Amino acid sequence: MELIAIKNAPKEFKVALLKELGYEVDKDAIHVIQDGKPVVDKYVHKEVRVGNVAIMPGSTIVLDDNPVSIASYFEEYGDTN
Repeated sequence: MELIAIKNAPKEFKVALLKELGYEVDKDAIHVIQDGKPVVDKYVHKEVRVGNVAIMPGSTIVLDDNPVSIASYFEEYGDTN
């Protein structure tokens, strides 16, 4: 599986990508929103910020870009290849 980092991508790119995946952002483009509520990373229980968003390969799951969330995702879902 190839991971593509978007951490250094422009905020406008991240917002457009999130919208294509069915997410929204708050009025200041700080937090990722779904169904009118902030998206909460299920592994570290914190709101996902546009600046730290990780979109997992082969899915539309967004997480906070931190080692615990990334490792937990792969532990739960395995390698997508």
